[in-house]
Amino acid sequence: MFYSDQKKQVSLYNRRTFILFLLKLSLFSAVGWRLYNIQILDSSKYKTMSKKNQIDLEIIFPIRGKIFDRNKVLIAKNEKVYDVYIIPENTKSINNTLNALSKFIDIDFIKRRKVIELSKQVKKFEKIKIFENISWSTLEKIETNKYNLQGVFIAEDYLRIYPYKDNFSHLLGYISKPNQQELALPFISKMPNLDIGKQGLEKSFNPLLVGKAGQREIEVNSNGRIIREISKVDSIKGEEVSLSIDLRIQQYAINLLKSHKAGSINVINIKTGEILCMASTPTYDPNKIIQKPNTEYWESILANTLSPLTNRSIQGLYSPGSTFKMIVAIAALKHGVINTDTTHSCTGKIGFGNRLYHCWKTNGHGKMNVTDAIKQSCDVFFYEISKKLGIDKIAEVAKDFGLGKSYDISMPNQNTGIVPNKKWKKEKKGESWYAGETLICAIGQGFVLTNPFQLAVMTSIIASNGKMIEPTIIKGNRVSFKTNDKYSKEIKIIKKAMFKVVNENKGTAFKSRLQDIKFAGKTGTSQVRRISLSERESDDFREKEQEWKNRDHALFVGYIPYDDPKYSISVIIEHGGSGASTAAPIAKQIFNYINELEV
Repeated sequence: MFYSDQKKQVSLYNRRTFILFLLKLSLFSAVGWRLYNIQILDSSKYKTMSKKNQIDLEIIFPIRGKIFDRNKVLIAKNEKVYDVYIIPENTKSINNTLNALSKFIDIDFIKRRKVIELSKQVKKFEKIKIFENISWSTLEKIETNKYNLQGVFIAEDYLRIYPYKDNFSHLLGYISKPNQQELALPFISKMPNLDIGKQGLEKSFNPLLVGKAGQREIEVNSNGRIIREISKVDSIKGEEVSLSIDLRIQQYAINLLKSHKAGSINVINIKTGEILCMASTPTYDPNKIIQKPNTEYWESILANTLSPLTNRSIQGLYSPGSTFKMIVAIAALKHGVINTDTTHSCTGKIGFGNRLYHCWKTNGHGKMNVTDAIKQSCDVFFYEISKKLGIDKIAEVAKDFGLGKSYDISMPNQNTGIVPNKKWKKEKKGESWYAGETLICAIGQGFVLTNPFQLAVMTSIIASNGKMIEPTIIKGNRVSFKTNDKYSKEIKIIKKAMFKVVNENKGTAFKSRLQDIKFAGKTGTSQVRRISLSERESDDFREKEQEWKNRDHALFVGYIPYDDPKYSISVIIEHGGSGASTAAPIAKQIFNYINELEV
């Protein structure tokens, strides 16, 4: 019996041993299979994962390219600045370090609380930015006392600077962080925190100015702490851009405009198409937009009813007034409606349909031919010729002289204006064209709208005897312009009339003539409100003081010198009154200044 019990115990022991063996075998088989998968079958996968865990790439941001005027004067540059950081693990106490730092730089309660909160959220070895662009005096104090400022770290950065402040605000624009849509652009896709151009030429030239990012390959541990640098490729700074703009003329024009609330001055080199000046007021200071905090400054700009962010040269739309009469005269001469001997008598108004159309001169100009009508800016003459001419022929010529189009000058958001015809009105208004509307358009009012830059191009084409000027804002980007001989005879007649406007008695700009050098031009007065019949029939309605917003816009276009045209100009002063009294004298000053500079 004892033997039988002992045999049972041995059998039980053997079964248990066998089961335990099977369990161990299963466990080791599972571990072995797992190791085989990791080390053999999936080795490449885990090698890659391991490398990603250990190797990191840091982007090295490039320095933005500089922008110069035509004489190599720096108008957009980068200045080295210094930012203050704090590294939590290098301090005994964040609060104590902030107390010590506050002896040299003001740290308000909000800033202090934000830094302390951030220190609890980030890894202890990560740096927290406290201040940007500190002054030199502050930097010296921090560097001198750095041994008492545990965890404080100074890093270099670059800040975009516009040395001439608001003189180039509309041309250059400004830079800022990209938005979600801009992050998809190819030149910024790998640098989401890099400032890019948001307006003006800074925006248009982003692909050139941004440069190319570099990178640093570093080894980090599982916590993200840098262990060593493996390799480094330096960034490539952005390209430099030289503009055709002349700083001296631009500054001079801006200063002249600042004596008025709002306006625009544009100057083009007729020979090359180079834009020497594109001035618009009111302006803004892009430096104040870039530097933070800027909320108060932004709010002041947005609250300004004159819209300082608007580049009036290319975005402002105005009735061209009497400057458009040259287009109407060319069209009438071209289509045989008039010749140089054709005359119409101006008594101050004409009747057409069921209404009266008035001349700016209440008592009329008397008998006028086309030259005299341009010289003295007679409205009635143009009413009369437009009746036979028709709006479609006027529109055709206007487009041939550069109106109603945008230009390839790297300036975004150009407003093309309106060069109306019968088809345009039908499509846009769903109405037929009325003959009386042609009369209004013939003096540059009604549906006709242009921007100031277009008027400068129009004047350049006239001055160059029909060359199709292609304006450029890049220095030295010269092209050979095609000549449109279609209007050569008509242009000669118009140029003689423009000379008389400035240089002969009764010419509307006669008071603005220059003695040393002759220039030609055309004044314009753009009506901004409807004038009642009773006002027109009063003897002194034009002399009465008007509220600023009710005054007419003042315009002038012209070129210099008359014998060999080299520079064209357009001037618009919003609510400046008449072109003869306000815009023409400004053009005279600009032309005189350019002549003295010998550009």
